[in-house]
Amino acid sequence: MKRTLTLLLALLMLLLPVMAEQDGDAGLGEDLAIVTSEGRELKYGDKGEDVKQLQTRLKDLRYYNGPVSGNYMEVTRKAVRAVQEAYGLEVTGIADLDVQEIIFGDAHRPLKKGDSGKDVSRLQTRLSELGYYWGQISGNYLDGTTAAMGNFQKDNGLEKTGRADVASLIKLYSDDIVMPTQDPNATPRPLPSPPADAAYTGVISYGSKNKNVSLIQERLTVLGFFDRKVTGGYYEHTFNAVKKFQQHNGLTADGVVGEQTWNALFALDVVRSGEAPKPSPTPAPIPYFVEVDVNNQLVKIYARDEQGTYTILDRIFHTSTGTKNYPSKPGTYTLNGRKARWAEFPNWGNVKARWWLRIDKYIAFHSVIYNSYDVKSVSTGSVRKLGSRASRGCIRLTVADAKWMYDNIGEGTQVYIHEDAPLDPELKAAHKPGSYNSKTYLHNVTPAPSPTPHFDSAKMPEINRNLKTGSEGSDVFWLQSKLKELGYYQGTVTGTFLDGTKNAVRAFQKDMNLSQSGSADRKTLDTLAQLAAQSAAPTPLPTDPPDQAAGTQQGFTVDENQP
Repeated sequence: MKRTLTLLLALLMLLLPVMAEQDGDAGLGEDLAIVTSEGRELKYGDKGEDVKQLQTRLKDLRYYNGPVSGNYMEVTRKAVRAVQEAYGLEVTGIADLDVQEIIFGDAHRPLKKGDSGKDVSRLQTRLSELGYYWGQISGNYLDGTTAAMGNFQKDNGLEKTGRADVASLIKLYSDDIVMPTQDPNATPRPLPSPPADAAYTGVISYGSKNKNVSLIQERLTVLGFFDRKVTGGYYEHTFNAVKKFQQHNGLTADGVVGEQTWNALFALDVVRSGEAPKPSPTPAPIPYFVEVDVNNQLVKIYARDEQGTYTILDRIFHTSTGTKNYPSKPGTYTLNGRKARWAEFPNWGNVKARWWLRIDKYIAFHSVIYNSYDVKSVSTGSVRKLGSRASRGCIRLTVADAKWMYDNIGEGTQVYIHEDAPLDPELKAAHKPGSYNSKTYLHNVTPAPSPTPHFDSAKMPEINRNLKTGSEGSDVFWLQSKLKELGYYQGTVTGTFLDGTKNAVRAFQKDMNLSQSGSADRKTLDTLAQLAAQSAAPTPLPTDPPDQAAGTQQGFTVDENQP
């Protein structure tokens, strides 16, 4: 039986919290992204599942009030026109890919007095966080919301209308905002001393319920950030009040009371809500740089060194990039931070993926493919193809690696995609993920690498076997290291003999007039051992201490008075 997309999405919203709790990611990012890249332009008269999805999204945004029929008729065209008008686009009623990017992205609908709904509640919550709105989060756009929006517009260089047009909403939800204007005629109120038992005992966050939560609520009330009953329960109103306090006191506004926030709450120089706010904290540096090596089908994560340069290779993931027909377009991208726990690809058979992290409007990082919103519905074909080109341009990863990207790679991170790296089969093999477990529907954890063997350039270790494709061990490590030192091996020294090592051995054998088998046989190893011994530095002979004349000639003087 066919179900409408509305029902599907409703069921998804019920399932996602359960899945999120299993993965420990509740509350992170958006729930779902509908990915329209490589899709089709939608216009009057069109029919299909993609039209249903467009209607569903427009209905969620309150632009559309018709049936989700899959038929692009006049009501749908009118809704698309309303979006185009709100965003200052040419009003055609045609949902091209740029318009769909807005609709399926972080779209807003204009709000005004008399409107109601979840988007009004979100607006009131945001105005409350910034210190403009002190009423109930009711979802009803009335006089208090109108006044708060007008004051926000005035402080942020926008026309003061009290109506939340799209430009005002984009500004409101950005980080580039001005805090409320202080009343210059306000008389400072004396601040009561903190209670004697206000001692920090650990992090307090959403869901906490204890005596220290009551202390926080009481202190926030005195400081003018909290206007509710002191309950001892850390929930929405306390969370928002803490964020307002943090923003006003130059702290990172995460709504969590760590030691820094606790100390600021009870500090003598704390800034109250009616006083001039402290400067915002200096943004933390971007921790990672991401390289997508298409030739080797690897994602390389670089961390910052002491000089702030991304030189520390932190981790490497196997991937599936785009095929030759649908390539992952080379270039350098800066992430905007948009992500979702699930993504759906309506233009590619409605397949799904987890831990979606946008690169641009066409490509993203995400997990292997799923056939439905069930964590057991993994496409084993996408699992088998990891390590080879297989996607429609996106960067596929194991579920665990995609989750790591989702959790750790944020807005401002640069991603460099390129196709010109030399092939390095040894590196690729060294970072192959663990085997896929059909019971957990995940890859097994990759075993920890063994310690790096010692390499003595001047002395070959005892090797009692021919080294060839598939050989592993410290003897292969020495062979690779020596060939790399001599300029024959260009890959990564891993201790595993694969094609990169074979090609290097063959090139060495050719120069030494040996049989070019590509395997390190006895003659090849003996030749390398002789070269290693010849490269050993001779032991220096003992020398007499320099005399005075010699010392003077070398640029330093000898003090005759020293013993």
